[in-house]
Amino acid sequence: MKQFAIRSAGAEPSVLELMSETEGGFYVRITHRHDEWEDVREEFLAKELFDTCVRTGYIAELSA
Repeated sequence: MKQFAIRSAGAEPSVLELMSETEGGFYVRITHRHDEWEDVREEFLAKELFDTCVRTGYIAELSA
């Protein structure tokens, strides 16, 4: 499962994890870390939007 850092203003980057891939995009888990809690959501992300986020640097793959 690949992980990507999401550009954010917080001290810790938010993380996007690819859970599965379909013909039209990806099911992802997005984790936003805060001082005392985490916000975790699972969503569908279209391939076109994912590619745009990578190309513009909004998300960047984390090293394994």
